[in-house]
Amino acid sequence: MRLTEYGHLLIDDFGVTLRKKKKRILIITKEGKEEIPIKSVRDVIISGKANISSELLKALAESGVDVLLTTPMGKPVARVVSAKLGGTALNRIEQYKSLEDSRGVKIAKFIIAGKARNQMSNVRYYSKSRRMNEELSTRLYEIYEAIKRRYETFLEEDFEDLEAARKRILAYEGEIANYYWDAIKLSLDGWNFPGREQKSEDPVNLSLNICYNLLSNQIWKYTLKFGLDPFMGYVHVDRPGKLSLVFDLMEPFRPMVDRFVVSFLKRITPAYFSEKAKSNTIVTLKNQFFSDFMQNRIEYKGRKMQMETVMFYYLQEFVSFLKGNKESFTIPYIPW
Repeated sequence: MRLTEYGHLLIDDFGVTLRKKKKRILIITKEGKEEIPIKSVRDVIISGKANISSELLKALAESGVDVLLTTPMGKPVARVVSAKLGGTALNRIEQYKSLEDSRGVKIAKFIIAGKARNQMSNVRYYSKSRRMNEELSTRLYEIYEAIKRRYETFLEEDFEDLEAARKRILAYEGEIANYYWDAIKLSLDGWNFPGREQKSEDPVNLSLNICYNLLSNQIWKYTLKFGLDPFMGYVHVDRPGKLSLVFDLMEPFRPMVDRFVVSFLKRITPAYFSEKAKSNTIVTLKNQFFSDFMQNRIEYKGRKMQMETVMFYYLQEFVSFLKGNKESFTIPYIPW
């Protein structure tokens, strides 16, 4: 159990009981009891096995505190949402309409272009940081140039409707990904990274999966706060139980997570993922995601702000675009 500086209460232990005690959360574990003021908590993320009282659930909902249930790897399972949740029906109506007009194509293109731009930034960053190894630095720069060419071609292409656009956009995304993950593999010397494989249990893919899951939980929260349908996406096709809009909107943030994961792994060794040490390493990774990544400050719309704040304004701009108040929306970017 840990309360981050930014107000995320992480419950990843087993046999934890959560109850309401006046205006506080009473946490009971094998080690003892602890009380945390509800007003100091932004959300409760339960990935372990815990019992939570209905009175506490109601108090958290009334205070606007999210309660998220995930697997131990951070994959979202369920969310307790307040009946007072923000957003209006108009936002969702415009979202549905946009799937049938030119806005849907623009959204899909903006999102994947933003992701590719951040992927290029990462590769350029790793090329620059490895100038002591001229051969490696040059190879990384060549990959950057290859991605840049595909990115520029992608920007020039026009799409008539979302269904046709989705196929071409995913084709571009796949080509760029092949180059990009080759670059990440070169940057992670000593980790025997096989390349991006979603179901792989190697330390690199495992770390990426965990952090992508945590990222999706945060974007999901804001889609609900703005009254959007998290299951109806533009690039990712809708399927029962698939958070397609969430997966769409998180795409530009994935390369940011990649840079965080590479940095995390550079500070440790593969021994930290031994059977004996792996569970503690995962807990540390999840804690650092909230303490380091989510509180990292980047420039967005001319201001330096924490990542969580960037996500809020990003969704706000997306909704403004849907409602016709803006001709585009600003994709977060990390410079190389």
